[in-house]
Amino acid sequence: MKVPEHVAFSFLLAQLGVHQQYGWPGTALVIAAGCLPDLDGIGIIGGWRFYRRYHRILGHGLPMTLLGPAALAFLGSWTLHVGPFLVLWSWLQVSLLLHLFTDVCFYNWPVQLAWPLSKRGWAGGLLTWNDLVPTILLYGGAASILAWPEKRMWTALVAIVATATYLGWRALRPEREFAWEAWLAGGWTERSPRLCRWITGDFVT
Repeated sequence: MKVPEHVAFSFLLAQLGVHQQYGWPGTALVIAAGCLPDLDGIGIIGGWRFYRRYHRILGHGLPMTLLGPAALAFLGSWTLHVGPFLVLWSWLQVSLLLHLFTDVCFYNWPVQLAWPLSKRGWAGGLLTWNDLVPTILLYGGAASILAWPEKRMWTALVAIVATATYLGWRALRPEREFAWEAWLAGGWTERSPRLCRWITGDFVT
């Protein structure tokens, strides 16, 4: 999952209870936790080779998984006074773990979940790099909540379940048999303006 999609997914997760209890500060913390692993993407300033070597390792390993949400919960509880530490920590931990889960499921780009204890990488490869369906579902869900906030919980739930259902469908039916499936799975990027790819979070191709 690309960074803007992680932002949208974490935003949707926050609508299942955090936003109702702690407002926008709570939502911001959930989004931050959902994006913590991709801090290792900052390595791009060291060049593409450095990025390819260390992304999905440094920020996706055990140190970030165990300490990142706790640090954010401490910030939210004792510094920003958003809410109680344990409640915040549980939501933030879930947000980060869902980031890792989607990274493993989505693309064939191994994630070293147990780094530095193990260098084994995990990758489900259920989706191709520019599959448009999750982007539409997540962006659409987030936009709908901003437009109709009174329906935020149900809208978020529908968007998350729809994304999970699509992943399950791709696991059972990995082949794209029809032209429209191939187009949605990444064919749309052919001759598309770079801005369109940037909107989906593809800053590579």
